[in-house]
Amino acid sequence: MLGAVLLALVASLTACVLPAQGQAALRIRVPLVAELGDVPPAIIGSPVPAMDATYEVVDADGAVVLSGTVDDATLDPSAHRDAEEAWPFFYLAPLVELPEGRFRVRFNGVQSAWFEVRSGAWQEVVRTLLPLYRANADGREPATPFHGPSHLNDARSRIVNGPQKGERVDVRGGWMDAGDQLKFTVTTAFATAMLELAGRNEPGLRAALWRRADIGVRYLLRAHPRRGIFVALVGDVEADHSDFRDPASDDESDNPLLARRPSHVLTRRTGGSDVAAMAAAALALAARHRTGDARARLVRAARDWLAEAEALGKVWRNCCYQQDTWQDDAAFAHAALWRVTGRERHAAAAVRLLRAGTDDGDSGWLVSADGYEVAALPAAELCGVLGAKAAPASYRRPACRILRAGGDHWGWEVGHRTAFGRAGPPLWGAARNHEAAAVALVLADRVGPTDYSRPLGRATGWFLGVNPWGVRLQVEGTTGGAAVVDGVTGPYHWTKALGRPLPVGAVPGGPADQATIDGQRSYCCPPIELRAHDTPQQVYHRGDTQDYVMNEIGLAYNAPALLHFALLSPQ
Repeated sequence: MLGAVLLALVASLTACVLPAQGQAALRIRVPLVAELGDVPPAIIGSPVPAMDATYEVVDADGAVVLSGTVDDATLDPSAHRDAEEAWPFFYLAPLVELPEGRFRVRFNGVQSAWFEVRSGAWQEVVRTLLPLYRANADGREPATPFHGPSHLNDARSRIVNGPQKGERVDVRGGWMDAGDQLKFTVTTAFATAMLELAGRNEPGLRAALWRRADIGVRYLLRAHPRRGIFVALVGDVEADHSDFRDPASDDESDNPLLARRPSHVLTRRTGGSDVAAMAAAALALAARHRTGDARARLVRAARDWLAEAEALGKVWRNCCYQQDTWQDDAAFAHAALWRVTGRERHAAAAVRLLRAGTDDGDSGWLVSADGYEVAALPAAELCGVLGAKAAPASYRRPACRILRAGGDHWGWEVGHRTAFGRAGPPLWGAARNHEAAAVALVLADRVGPTDYSRPLGRATGWFLGVNPWGVRLQVEGTTGGAAVVDGVTGPYHWTKALGRPLPVGAVPGGPADQATIDGQRSYCCPPIELRAHDTPQQVYHRGDTQDYVMNEIGLAYNAPALLHFALLSPQ
């Protein structure tokens, strides 16, 4: 009898450290950097049950500074939205009580990567997100180590559609969109708006954030040079995507579609209420901290863009950023114009459009901030949780209620989508979608009385390394003295192909499902191979420079992360 007990005990202990055949070995994922007093929890993926086991946190000297019992984080199968994970069991290890320092988590004979806790960490994450807005700056925008003056021939770009076909416009400057060099008004406007809001909420970096936002503001003013002309896209989609190249070389290209890039404008046929409304929102946000003639010019331009949005009455038909609705964008524009002008008709219009665009809050998944769905932003502006005072009660109450509905939805997603706390499905642009959900959670948490801090902490951690791959979803390197460790090593971007400095800190598209990735690889590469921590439902390979699903970086991917960490920053 005693022998049987001993054999059972040995088998039990062995099961705690040896993985089952075909399953990933035990791994501990930690936030690779965290703010003092706001450290997201670690997640342990385990091939065997380990409930009630003890974890320890050790410092750089090997001393134990924190210990505790893990919490169960395994999802109920009925709520498991991704169908399968690399591990069958998951455990959560709280870390919030850690002091400043460098640490690693130990559990069941396994150690995590090193991670750092320090005051000012969230501000530093915001700082690391800014280099992309220099790398992708076009024309003669502020001096950049990434390329020389580029696309100066955009000064006489020819309109190729609509009643103004053949006319010339000056659309120099702005930002190249992503790993390519097209200029989209919608992503430029979205990035500008998020930089403006991040600057409002992070005073320590306000000057730098608004200086970058000015690149977008200048372009949006050029994109509407005179009555009836609203530029939506500069460049030719097919010509631009033919290869990676130095942006400064396009003006001398043998390809006329690169040397003399065309402009595409909004028309009744193309639609574009989403594009025009986002431009209006960005300009109105920028106007708030201007004075005199500069303020008046921005307000006039914002009103022009919004009037065009409402006249068109439908979304933009396009190659690359197809939206379903525009009411949320128009609500954002009206809320921003209310903020800068004080006119209540804009607040009333914003509430009406918010209700229409979110089913009066019943569709909480639409209360987001990813550039496609942005209802969280006008709701927060009216509710008074976006760094400025609330609207009068008749507008504030419905806006706050809609924002809470978004918090409810995204809080559920973080707790039920995967054990690691990702918000949203692993589709193209998962990092952007996730960070937009984190923005909605921060804003909803400010409303009260519901406490969203737990799912918010999980969401913050996922972006910084608490994910199946243990990767911080930013391009790896050192910028401004801050290191981005265990990040993306092979971004899909023209700088990588040309051997130029990488846009350190830029955000990639992130994980996606295997079918989506393979559907885009047929032009260059064999089907993707699943690795130890991948499943068909979620795959991520950093260092895959050919893959523009997982590793392309762009304005719209960076923008929600900027606001997420600006809102969190205690600075």
